[in-house]
Amino acid sequence: MEHLTFLELAKLLISFAICAPSGHNSQPWNFQITENQIIITPDFGKRLEVVDGSNRELFISLGCALQNLQTAAAHYGYKSDYVYKDGKIVVTINQQDTCNNDTLFNAIKQRHTHRGEFTGAKIPDDLLQSFETEENANVLVVNTASPEANIITKKITEGNNIQMNDTAFKRELIDWMRFNKKHIKETNNGLCYNVLGFPATPKPIGKKMIGMFLTPKAQNKTDMGVNNSASHFAVFSVKENTEENWIALGKTLEAFLLRITAEKLAYNFSNQPCEIPSLNISLKEELKMEYYPAVIIRIGYGAEPKHFAPRQEVF
Repeated sequence: MEHLTFLELAKLLISFAICAPSGHNSQPWNFQITENQIIITPDFGKRLEVVDGSNRELFISLGCALQNLQTAAAHYGYKSDYVYKDGKIVVTINQQDTCNNDTLFNAIKQRHTHRGEFTGAKIPDDLLQSFETEENANVLVVNTASPEANIITKKITEGNNIQMNDTAFKRELIDWMRFNKKHIKETNNGLCYNVLGFPATPKPIGKKMIGMFLTPKAQNKTDMGVNNSASHFAVFSVKENTEENWIALGKTLEAFLLRITAEKLAYNFSNQPCEIPSLNISLKEELKMEYYPAVIIRIGYGAEPKHFAPRQEVF
């Protein structure tokens, strides 16, 4: 990659960073390029005020983007270090002679959130338990047949009952949905009809129709099918709820998701118990966790997606 200018290299690395997951596919990040640094900052114009009032999921998404960027840098033969200061993630890129394992890199553009139910097949416990975690983050992986999984599923149900009775939550969710190709092209973000498996509709009709299905009963029925067909739950937690720790957790989460992708496994998010403060506290207590729950994913086997979520151009 010596023939590339740093600007060209930085743009290449950023093209992998933006493949990271984010709440409602909001992509809440900005990038700046200096002489040998890439700076990642939050885009608060895309914050999810209702579902993520503390910005926890926003900063976790920045950590996921950071992990992708550093994974890509290693693939192309560069060493990278980062510091978080004054609301900025400053990544310094230095050349090195060796290249890291490509397993995670090759999974970056294949990673996706699985939609719908899993196949029901079980994953060997030792495969998931072997994944590493960061110093200030932790992950609890449990089989869906375990008592811990029963606690998690009950909290998901409680979360649905709260969120699907919250008008502001449903309004925010619908605002991030994209109902046809033209609607997608307007933003290149959000929860798109084809990724979710819905037929294309005019925007006003789509909003009205989807609103009819956003009920506790409907969501709990959907989640029950997904929970029962998943193989494992993974609960990611942080020692303290700080921006630095959320970013570190994002790195841990994304590395975990890339490992899952490389192993031909599927996952999806079920963060309701983490997004509601009262449920977050009770989940921590009932699971006897030392750290604070921040992200919950379900893991299993599933079909390849027909469509990937769109990404915005960053330049």
